[in-house]
Amino acid sequence: MPTLKVRGRPRSEDVDLVIIESVLDTIAEAGITQVTMEGIAQRAGVSKASLYRRFPTKTDMAIAAVERMRADSPEIPSQGSAYERLLFLMEATRTGIHGSRNGRIMLAVISHGQERPELAQLIYDRILLPRRRRIREIVEQGIVNGEFPSTLNIDVAMPTLIGPMLYLGMWSMCDPVLETKTEDVLRSVMGLPRLD
Repeated sequence: MPTLKVRGRPRSEDVDLVIIESVLDTIAEAGITQVTMEGIAQRAGVSKASLYRRFPTKTDMAIAAVERMRADSPEIPSQGSAYERLLFLMEATRTGIHGSRNGRIMLAVISHGQERPELAQLIYDRILLPRRRRIREIVEQGIVNGEFPSTLNIDVAMPTLIGPMLYLGMWSMCDPVLETKTEDVLRSVMGLPRLD
């Protein structure tokens, strides 16, 4: 029986990756609103037909790009005390805002989320929500272990831990901000005494 020949070029994972990287680079450098099918095709060096064959809509392209971001996100350590793990996460958030492509993408999403709410929601659902669940688990472990007060309001503490890190990361070029220590923020939010 003769074998069936498939017409056309085979799907190339390398081309997929080039396209996805082009999407992420465009958002990091120019913002969400600059992501267009034509612009991404040009930046990736592929034809629009090739782009549409892989990603029929901008939403499909965005989902693939967000999954790539999630794969590149720093892992929250599974070892160490709850305090140590939260401190690591906060410091990584603070330094990553301007020090990484993912951080610049997050700033772009925050800045232009109203213009592309579907992308903002996608990033929140795929990246931030799972991390939020993980932070809750760590805080709960810290309460059980006696590291944090049992009276701590976890729902208030979680955004209060990360919010200042975004602010401190965004304004990291200013001297007064540099003087604020991440550990002092953690201890203040968690109701722990200041370190001398």
